[in-house]
Amino acid sequence: MRNQPHSQWQVIDAAAEQRESAWSLDRQVELRTWLLIGIAIVGLCVIGIRISQLKAYRQQSFLENANPITIREESIPAVDGRIFSSDGQLLAYDDERFNVSVHYRWLEDPPDPRWLRSQVKTLKKRSLELKELSDDAAEEQVLELRKNLWQKLILAGNITPEEFEKTRKKIQKQVEGIAEVVDRNQLEKKQKKDAEQEERSGSFSSWDDVWKLVKSELTEPPSRGRPDPIVIREELDYHPIIQNVSTSVVAEIESHPSEYPGVRIAPSTTRIYPRGNLASHIIGLRSSLREDQIRERRAELEGPDPLAYQAGDRQGRFGVERSYNSILRGLPGSQKVSLARAGDLIKTEKIRSSQSGKHLVLSLHSQLQLASEEMLDELISPEPSLIPPLPDGLVDPSAKQTQGGCVLVMNIYSGELLAAASSPRPDLQKLAIGSSDYWQELNSDKRAPLLSRVTQVLLAPGSTFKPVTAVALCETDGVPQETFQCRGFLDDPFSHRCAIFQSYGIGHEDITLTDAIAQSCNVYFFAAARRMGSAPLVTWCDRFGFGNTTGVDLPFEQSGHVPAPRDNQPEGKYQWYPGDNLGLAIGQSYLTVTPLQMLTMTALIANGGELVTPRVVSRIASGGENSEKPDIIPPVKSKPIPISPETITAIQLGMKEAVASPKGTAHKTAYLKEIAIAGKTGTAQTGGNRDSHAWFIGYVPADRPQYAFVIMLEHGGSGGADAGPLAKKLVQSLLELGFVEPK
Repeated sequence: MRNQPHSQWQVIDAAAEQRESAWSLDRQVELRTWLLIGIAIVGLCVIGIRISQLKAYRQQSFLENANPITIREESIPAVDGRIFSSDGQLLAYDDERFNVSVHYRWLEDPPDPRWLRSQVKTLKKRSLELKELSDDAAEEQVLELRKNLWQKLILAGNITPEEFEKTRKKIQKQVEGIAEVVDRNQLEKKQKKDAEQEERSGSFSSWDDVWKLVKSELTEPPSRGRPDPIVIREELDYHPIIQNVSTSVVAEIESHPSEYPGVRIAPSTTRIYPRGNLASHIIGLRSSLREDQIRERRAELEGPDPLAYQAGDRQGRFGVERSYNSILRGLPGSQKVSLARAGDLIKTEKIRSSQSGKHLVLSLHSQLQLASEEMLDELISPEPSLIPPLPDGLVDPSAKQTQGGCVLVMNIYSGELLAAASSPRPDLQKLAIGSSDYWQELNSDKRAPLLSRVTQVLLAPGSTFKPVTAVALCETDGVPQETFQCRGFLDDPFSHRCAIFQSYGIGHEDITLTDAIAQSCNVYFFAAARRMGSAPLVTWCDRFGFGNTTGVDLPFEQSGHVPAPRDNQPEGKYQWYPGDNLGLAIGQSYLTVTPLQMLTMTALIANGGELVTPRVVSRIASGGENSEKPDIIPPVKSKPIPISPETITAIQLGMKEAVASPKGTAHKTAYLKEIAIAGKTGTAQTGGNRDSHAWFIGYVPADRPQYAFVIMLEHGGSGGADAGPLAKKLVQSLLELGFVEPK
């Protein structure tokens, strides 16, 4: 109003005009103009300062948003340690391989429209000739470039177009399946959120609800009918399309990156078991860990994983692959990988180099192991018997089929196992490949080939247990000097009898402790157990290690069970009766042992009273960059058992006579002129009209013991007739390989 030359509302009153002129911007036009200019300048200065600040301190972040680069940390595969036999044979190793991996967008068909447009822009920038092309023509050029890339990969990988297409479609199907699940979850969350917002907008219970609605409407974008699909990591990742290519293919791809866009060479390792099923239960298996197993492992560990496991890394499942997993395991390295928006590789930067695992040298001798397995495989039936037991206790000899067995050889002083054969057994290479058909075949085999007969099978040892009873007798009452009259049975002709009485109706007549061991007189040991009572025998079972694991460096070892009065406790799983002591004296009743426990017992008799701990690893050697470090030799572990020399001598003589004497139970099948063998046969009855378990324990040479051995045939028949010939073959192999010398 004041801008007019004259106002009809001008106040005439001088006093009123003075009051009005005290402060009025309308009267001061120049001041008002400069004031507005000043406010504008201050605003522009604030904006300019903020722009300068952003340019100086935030420029990099804006550039990253304009051209986003994904930086991720990837592991560099490490090589796990090798496993050798004592004679230098390679039993397990990591084969380093190179795989060709291709970015998903270069495999996707039909291609993603956004990726195709970005490739068109990139193509036009690189070539002036293509810059004048239309977008449609440029897209055709990109598709032609992708087609040529596929052809090059097919030729480089030496595969058929059908194989390439099958792999490509499999990858695309997996990625699309993951994306579909993610999109579905996103849509469900959005629908749930929209329903909650609609419910809140319909009714307000408080001013807080009103404020939340206003805040949501002002700060959140408007709801769309359907959210944009999420781009999952797998769509921006590289996927292996060709496995195990040659180094010449690697050189071709890496030296011409422009000709192989979207292609990377990914190193990997594969565990190889070149000897197949040789010593498979001892060597064991390494297989890949799943994502859920990694989560379980991290949950069990209180701190960071010392072995840095990730999904896909291999871990030992059984055998020394498991018990020495932390030693064999190579520590993976790490590298920083920079990827462009479309997933193209920009650069890689190594953070940490990988470290190779240590090597294991087993005490097993490959030739002796092979000979032991071959002699077992000749006896083990390919399929379990389907013939039902005959009535009235009759057994059809033609139906006898050995279901499994093992052969063990050990140095009696160091505890090193030279052979640990188990049959049936799996083929490690087939297991490593991961064939579902082979896995189904193993699980459907009723002979349980995945069960190690060395450490996991629990059986009654039969008469091979009598040396333990002899020790208990001699250490309780002294070595018996008088003879014992064996009439073939203890009290009743129909129970507690000798095998000779069951076959010929006669006893052993006058017999000594040495003869009782050599001729396997049951009645002698029945009578001894009755005189001693249960306490001495149970005590000596404990001292020999029965009922406990041997401590061998193999996983999943079973401990077995010794019948004793303590089983009658309320929490006990067994019921003990006084008659069980007689059965225990001859290795029956409900006594269960492993062949490895019988081996340590045999070694104790042979070495004069040392209970050695068996082991299969004799040396740990450094690998890779640490190969110059000295080898680690595990110490020999043994425990002295206080047994008098007279007792040891008497039992050793009895075991020697069992093979050397014509009356010995092993003379016909195990005697050799070239070398003296000490042994003890055992035929463990199983009941149910099934064949007995055949056992043979022994050591060589009988005069200067060096090696103890055990042979067990599950439902194999007689210890003398069936296990004895294998003992003879085994000792002949020891002679041929030079482990022992002839007389």
